[in-house]
Amino acid sequence: MISLTNGGGELFLKQAEHKEFLMTKFKFALASIFAVVLVLGVSACSPGKLDVTNVKAIIDTRTPEEFAASHIVGSINFDYTSGSYLADVSSFDRRAKYYIYGPNETKTGEAITEMFTLGFTDLVNLGSFEDAQRILPLGVTP
Repeated sequence: MISLTNGGGELFLKQAEHKEFLMTKFKFALASIFAVVLVLGVSACSPGKLDVTNVKAIIDTRTPEEFAASHIVGSINFDYTSGSYLADVSSFDRRAKYYIYGPNETKTGEAITEMFTLGFTDLVNLGSFEDAQRILPLGVTP
């Protein structure tokens, strides 16, 4: 038995109760540590802005009308649906890095796949125009 003093009298706890008390404290401490690790892990996953310093070009694959309405500042427009997309991008340096966005992630992926067939090697799918706005540190045209 373990004896604890409480004021003037003694409080006795059975050894089993004491172990349960210690286990509860241990579980609480473990849960607290897990919560801190989880919060730090989730915050590390939050999307940050991409670095654009080593990017040769940001390519907008939407239609010229969509591009004229609004686009990422500094991006160039090569409409993926125009039929001349491959000819438009074929003169670019195939070893350079390019960020590409379009009307949606699927269409952007299709445009990137076509560029891979030409030998491009460093292409990043930014997804849709809205996605690109969230992950690029650049503004949009009004």
